[in-house]
Order: sequence, then C-alpha cells, then structure tokens
Amino acid sequence: MSKYIHITRLTLITQLQYKSFFVATLIRTFIQVLVSIFVWKTIFFTQSQVNGYTLETFTTYIIFANLLGNLNSFSIGRDLSIMIVDGNITGELLYPYSLITSLFFQDFAVKIVEIIKFIPILLVIPLLQGQLYLPNWQTGLLFLFSSLLGMFIILLLDLGFSLTAFFTANTWGILILRNGLFSLASGALLPLSFYPENIANILKLLPYSFAVNFPVNILLKRQVNFELFWIQLAWIPILSAFIAFLWYQAKRRLVILGG
Repeated sequence: MSKYIHITRLTLITQLQYKSFFVATLIRTFIQVLVSIFVWKTIFFTQSQVNGYTLETFTTYIIFANLLGNLNSFSIGRDLSIMIVDGNITGELLYPYSLITSLFFQDFAVKIVEIIKFIPILLVIPLLQGQLYLPNWQTGLLFLFSSLLGMFIILLLDLGFSLTAFFTANTWGILILRNGLFSLASGALLPLSFYPENIANILKLLPYSFAVNFPVNILLKRQVNFELFWIQLAWIPILSAFIAFLWYQAKRRLVILGG
C-alpha cells in the first residue's frame, strides 16, 4: 500500500509544481462558471423558475456540475491509452505493482488538486452572485456518497475507453468520443430534465448520469428516485466485470520482446 501512497504523493508534487498552470486552470474554471451563471441569470429575469429550478438552485447546480465535471476528467484513461499506443505499457507491466491500481492512485492525486481549485471558487462566487443554495449536512453526506460512486463508475468507463487503444492507433478520437458522451449524458452541460422526457428517462439510467446529474439533484433536494441508488451501485460490478474481461483480452495482444 505504501508504494501507491508514494505514487499519489509524487503526482501531487508534479501537479502543484507548475504554479502558472495551476493558476491558469483555476482562472479558466472560475470564468467558465461565472459566464454560465450570468447567461442563465438573463433567462431567469423573465421567469422565476425554469424546469423547476430557481436562480438560487440553478447557480448551485452550475457550480457543482463544473466541479464534478472537472473531477471526472479523462486523466486515467488518457494516460493509459497513451501508454498503449507508445508501447510504454510493456515496461509498466514489469514493475512490482498493479498498473491499474497505480493509475487509480495517480487519478486520486489529480482529484485532490481539482478540489483545492474548487475551494476559492466556492468562496468567491457567492460574494459576486449572492444567491447560492446549500443543503443540510445529511443531504451533503448523501451527495458526497453518490459523487464518490459516480467518480468510480466514470473511472471504470474511462478504463474501458482507454483499452480500445489496443485495437486502434487514434487515441485522439477516443478522447473526443469520451468527452462528447460525458458532456451529453452526465448533466455537466445541462440538467437531464431539460432534455425531451423520453431521452431524459433513458439517460438517467445510464452510468454517466450518476457522475453529475444524480448527485447534484440530491444536493438540491429535488425529486429524486432513490431507487436509482441501487442502479448506481449495480453499475460498479457490471462495469468491473466488463473491464476485467477487456483487460484480459487486451493483454493477449501484447508482445514483449527481450534479449
């Protein structure tokens, strides 16, 4: 276990080493959130509610949807797909630790940095906007639990996307496809309730919706079918079994030459 903690520590140091990049991404996220709030604020000028959201609750949705969107970025999948295409995965598999587990701990460090970036945004936005909905601590714990499950689901999905690099040389296409599906189906761009009802009902059952839309709506105390918790939990063993099968098939395609 100590070697994986060491990997997390090294990744944290690397992430925080480039201070200008850290500040630039913080400013980018802040501007992105602020612009989204101002755009929707003009819509709420003409009506007090949009699809059941008030300006206060929608502001909260935008902030936490951006946070979860950043936390579920394609880091672990991107790193693994690059290793596969470059051929570096053969060397990684020779190290005395699990490659997949080490990638999880690297991603954990990246998520810590994203949370650090989020803290000043959460402190400054209410001062500028003045309207932010915050729930009680029990709801906050449910949100945290659901968010953690959602992040694990996305990590499994990202591993699946990255392993397709064994069957294609175009990792850029994998990245575009993954990000497109995440933005469309997770609720990172818009709450799923804004979609046509038939489409929204389908998307709510798919794994991506449990990364953003489901936990944020729990946070906002909107009408949430808590039976979806069981579906969220069910996705984890289903995806784990699929990834294990895909990883087994992918390793069979590896050819390691040595002297």
